[in-house]
Amino acid sequence: MILIFFSKKKIISIFILFAFLGSCGWFWRHREYIPFVSQPLSVGAAPFEYGVSRVAWMGENSLGLLQQVFSNWKELDELRKENESLRSEQNHYSEILAENIRLRGLLQFKQGYTSYHMLGASVIERDYGGWTHTMVIDRGEDSGLKKYMPVIVPSGIVGFVSEVYLNSARVQLLLDPRTTIGGIVQRPASRVVSMVSGNSGNPGYLSLVSLPKEADVIKGDTIVTSGYGGVYPKGYVIGTVEKVNVDAEGGTQSAEIKPAADFSHMEEVFVITDHIQKTSPESITVKPPKIEPPMNPNRQQAGDK
Repeated sequence: MILIFFSKKKIISIFILFAFLGSCGWFWRHREYIPFVSQPLSVGAAPFEYGVSRVAWMGENSLGLLQQVFSNWKELDELRKENESLRSEQNHYSEILAENIRLRGLLQFKQGYTSYHMLGASVIERDYGGWTHTMVIDRGEDSGLKKYMPVIVPSGIVGFVSEVYLNSARVQLLLDPRTTIGGIVQRPASRVVSMVSGNSGNPGYLSLVSLPKEADVIKGDTIVTSGYGGVYPKGYVIGTVEKVNVDAEGGTQSAEIKPAADFSHMEEVFVITDHIQKTSPESITVKPPKIEPPMNPNRQQAGDK
């Protein structure tokens, strides 16, 4: 039956195939002891083994590199968060330190200035426009504030209470063009008295207006409150003369004054709650003008040559 389906040639071919496969298996098992088999196999398998090992090495290194990148990224993110936290704490401590310095200075001023009762207040809103200059403080009727009470800081006059609410009040600043205050030159040789108002033409400065042409006012003079009107206490600093303008035609002069109070960095103020005694003109000693050679009104001091 087998001879019917397989011819002699096919049987021989199958026998040879099995014999070849058996020989290959025997040679493979004993390849280490048969040089002419092991060497060709080693040479033929070398590129494959190198490629496989190279790919495995690259894969291992890439995996290690990715793990290192993720580890560094996580560490960098933690450091960034820690840095932000430290920066926030530093800003907080810096703000506390700055507030402590300000409040300590205000406390020392209040303890040393015993002529009037003063109520501390914080600035909660500012309105520094072109025509009006006001701010809002966190004290009002519930703290005993009333309209026209003067507002000061250790460096100088700020303004007066213009509107009073239940828990707050609006302060009209000296910089406001609507504000006028009696001022006097502090220098004993001068003692010129005039009105000081907000300078609409030069915001940030005040004007000493309606001065006679012969008035002894020079650059560097300190202007203090005269006490007229009963709003501001007498002798408190308003500012310093920066420039004197002489009107040759009208025979008058005016002076630009830099305010003593720093309005751009103002955070706390004092409100004087006492009644201010009105000063009469007779209480201010006015010396007759000294006859001196003509001088530049913008000199730093009267004795400059």
